[in-house]
Amino acid sequence: MPFFCGSHRAFVVERGGVTPVGELDPLIAVRWQRIRDDVSTAEVRVPTHDCCELLGDLRTIRHELHLERNGLEVWQGPITRIEYDFDEVSVFAADVLWQSTRTVLDEGYDQSYPNISNAIDRMDWLLRDKTYALHGDPWNVVPHLHPLHHSGDPQTSRVVNAWQFYTWEDFDKYAEDYGTDYCVVNRDIYYFDINLAWKIIAPLDERYLSQFPRIVEYGNQAATRGVVTNGHGYAGVATAPQSFIDQYGYVDWLVTNENDGQLDNIPTPEEVATWSATAARNITDRYPAPVAIVIPANTTLLPGGPWLMEDLVPGAWFQATVTRMCRSVSEYQRIHEVVVTEEAPNGETVQFSAVSAPSEMVVP
Repeated sequence: MPFFCGSHRAFVVERGGVTPVGELDPLIAVRWQRIRDDVSTAEVRVPTHDCCELLGDLRTIRHELHLERNGLEVWQGPITRIEYDFDEVSVFAADVLWQSTRTVLDEGYDQSYPNISNAIDRMDWLLRDKTYALHGDPWNVVPHLHPLHHSGDPQTSRVVNAWQFYTWEDFDKYAEDYGTDYCVVNRDIYYFDINLAWKIIAPLDERYLSQFPRIVEYGNQAATRGVVTNGHGYAGVATAPQSFIDQYGYVDWLVTNENDGQLDNIPTPEEVATWSATAARNITDRYPAPVAIVIPANTTLLPGGPWLMEDLVPGAWFQATVTRMCRSVSEYQRIHEVVVTEEAPNGETVQFSAVSAPSEMVVP
């Protein structure tokens, strides 16, 4: 569906997303988001004069909020807060990853050598076996888990104890330090290597943006040597080619993962090699100093843009081009966050932000 003419409907559904409870109508305002590497949220505001009985029967966690835009589902998740005012009620919700933020990991794992493992497989285990299927999947999420693989998936030697983290904390750590991403679209959860261009959408240039983008070179993001350490005196190291060291000198990028490697803190050569490979991935796009097209916060898409709502998936790749400046840049970017609001009398606004994509692009 095109932008700028969107109309939303909001429904309450029993936990699991199948059994309807009722529609929240009329809507004063709607706001929902999709976001890369985080739990997304949504909010609706409803007057009390038309559906007060339904509003009074709402319960957090037991009920879900489902949003439709122009008849297509765009967002789902459990209600996490309800605020009752005299003349209106605000209903807040989080996406289906919420359950993983409140499930403690009751089983540890040891991926130290010889058990070095695929990071995407471990993320899948955390959600599938240790969160949603753990108690019979009353949330109805297991069919909506989508691990996306390719032959170059990142590896991990991480060691985690039982009762140490919520499952989402450990899951999110793989996106923070191990070269993976994840996102939620409606009820579907996708997780994948950051180099995997699993969804590519139409190119975009400055003509379709409400604010003119900037071109920024980030010296503080530059690095010619990557270091991954377990914090106990052992590290894997990777360096840039000598030509870049000659230009920049040694500029380090340090990642400390205290849960990596043997429990006695003495890693094997194989584990150190894995850390070195991760260090190399961490600095691949840091020499030369990164140059990026920066789309300002709260930028909206203008009429005539090349995208549809179904294109706006966090992690989707697109070619961005800026030519009307002292420095011209064309690069692949990935959508980071999408925020959609509808409120009278302003109608609908679609805002988004993006980040530079890795230089290594893997197409499924």
